[in-house]
Amino acid sequence: MSDLSKAKLLLGSLTVYRSLLSDETVSRFLGLLSDAEGGDAASFCQAYAAFFKCLSEQSAALDFAAHLETLVRYDDNAFSRAAARGVDGAAYRLLKQAAQFDLEALSLAAGITASALKSDARLRADAAAAELIDPLPTFLSERALFRQDAASTVAELEAFYQKNGYGIFAAFGAFRWLGSLVGVPHPDPVRLSALKEYEYERGVVASNTLDFVEGRGGGNLLLYGDRGTGKSSTIKALGNEYRARGLRIVEVPKEHITDLPDILELLRNAPQRFILFLDDLTFSSDDAAFSALKSILEGGVIARPENCRVYATSNRRHLVKESFSERDVDDVHAGDTMQEKLALYDRFDQTVNFFAPDQARYLAIVRALAEECKLMATQDALERGAVQWAIRAGGRSPRTAKQYVEWAASRLQKGEAILD
Repeated sequence: MSDLSKAKLLLGSLTVYRSLLSDETVSRFLGLLSDAEGGDAASFCQAYAAFFKCLSEQSAALDFAAHLETLVRYDDNAFSRAAARGVDGAAYRLLKQAAQFDLEALSLAAGITASALKSDARLRADAAAAELIDPLPTFLSERALFRQDAASTVAELEAFYQKNGYGIFAAFGAFRWLGSLVGVPHPDPVRLSALKEYEYERGVVASNTLDFVEGRGGGNLLLYGDRGTGKSSTIKALGNEYRARGLRIVEVPKEHITDLPDILELLRNAPQRFILFLDDLTFSSDDAAFSALKSILEGGVIARPENCRVYATSNRRHLVKESFSERDVDDVHAGDTMQEKLALYDRFDQTVNFFAPDQARYLAIVRALAEECKLMATQDALERGAVQWAIRAGGRSPRTAKQYVEWAASRLQKGEAILD
């Protein structure tokens, strides 16, 4: 049996990694194997062109073996889930054997070159048709993961899953919940080192997060304070800081807060730890999301998974928007009503306050950012310009400082002044 026939047979027999067959490039490759063996020159050329097109769209390197490796590493299957959780036993050993069988098949497929495919097709083509086959473009197949024997590959993948998790959780460090979990391919790359001042406030959040990552508890946090003070950036920076240690960020928009029970059930058995990030929260008193979040934080029927915590940011200390028109003088139990509105705030384990900086702190942030980007300006001009900028912006904040320094850098590059 030729390698092409064997590869076709074994790929069709995949078990643990069977979902790879639904990938369009792999599906086109299977069809190409059939046409290389038994089709005429015209059908082979069409199948080859369709496969090449799919590969070029999914792999910038035009490397089929590397494409297979990516699919294998980030596949969500019984073996990857079990390996990520570190389970053992007879059933797991059988899964490993099945995975090894699949990887032998994938290794054979990864080793099939463009020249081997064309060679088999030419054997059944006449001279005129062979001239059409030879010029077909070539793809790469560097084998990558599949260079070693299948047993070693299984061991390598087992270690990968244990460190990075399985499926979408291994592929991404940040997610958004939009009715389903969606990976964020290009999350905000902000790092803690890029955030200036507020060392105490960020230290509280970082300490709580490290406790959570290392399995020492860690609580639900409310980051409260003025706009632009770095509340959201702190959470995103910590997600980047601890991704390699298994931390993941799931941003849940306000309109999906009522989905929190479903999100928790989805994440409960994943090996990673998750921060459910609720940004810029404000509720009305009759908001369904208000009740849903209050229930999740404490007191609901569903037990909160040990691997999930809620981090929320808000410009309102008590989170609930209140107007004078809502203060019903006829409310016999007005105190109870107020307690209900404060209940959500009280259910966070800690509140960390991020307040707008005074002028000295604001200018310290400006100087640190200017030094980091090597801004060529005198300190006097830099600070006077920063004060003018804050007045025009309507207030001082780290965000205002960052915007000012970026503007000043652009002006100086053009040889323009930063003072009016």
